[in-house]
Amino acid sequence: MPDAFYQDNMNIKRIGGYTLQQVAKDVWAIDEFGIDIMYLILGSEKGLLLDTGIGAGNIAAVVKEMTDLPILVVNSHHHYDHAGGNGQFEVVYAHEKAIDTIMEQNNMDMRKAFFASQEARSEYNHEACLKTFINQISNFELKSFVEGHVFDLGNRKLEVIFTPGHTKDSICLLDRVNKLLFSADTVVSTPTLILDTFSDTLRTYQNSLEKLKKLRNEYELIFPGHYLRPIGERYVEDMIECVQNILMNPYIGKEDECHMAKGQVYFYQYKLASVLYTTDRALKKG
Repeated sequence: MPDAFYQDNMNIKRIGGYTLQQVAKDVWAIDEFGIDIMYLILGSEKGLLLDTGIGAGNIAAVVKEMTDLPILVVNSHHHYDHAGGNGQFEVVYAHEKAIDTIMEQNNMDMRKAFFASQEARSEYNHEACLKTFINQISNFELKSFVEGHVFDLGNRKLEVIFTPGHTKDSICLLDRVNKLLFSADTVVSTPTLILDTFSDTLRTYQNSLEKLKKLRNEYELIFPGHYLRPIGERYVEDMIECVQNILMNPYIGKEDECHMAKGQVYFYQYKLASVLYTTDRALKKG
């Protein structure tokens, strides 16, 4: 059976073990073996790949099979499950606050440690052999941008919205014409992680959410960096209330666990939205 084939006659295909789903016109969600979701967004003159996953497969080959257009590669934030495949591309764009960290973590020790942690995740579907790609690390040119930058793909323009919270360098991409918001890990259908120095403060995150709320008439669907996609605009308003409740009472959540956190983690849910947080992110002003 060829490596690329349609799983059904509608909008799902498989390439190199990745599962691709067409989620909007000329937009494909690319599921990296259950670990994360990237997005291939096509315009009339260029395409844009939002995030590169952990690099557990050949994402560059997937993109090449999907389109002949020149491709811009953008990291939504510095976390390795969104930037680990950068070495498969010559040039990658990221917010100016993410540049140093992305370059610092482009080393073999970081890659091996992260791959080991992913192999133990229940979400990982074992459709890629991590050992095949664990030693594949390459240099790449990293170019910075700031809020308001527009990636012009021809008939589609993607505007950078700076949304610190999950990390201090997180961004979303807004397609105003097609009313799509690519939120990466800023807004997801599972708990948003706001942990230790891993993240910015919950107050800062609330400000980012308020910024997205003001843009509500500019998007109808939200495409997150993990799990369910797309999700509705209601997630933003529910998340604002969720965060506000935590800020009023940092101990409102139930004790939980997260291997990425140093301190005690709490889980709190309000309607559709939920946060996994440490109290220092709620108590610290930002």
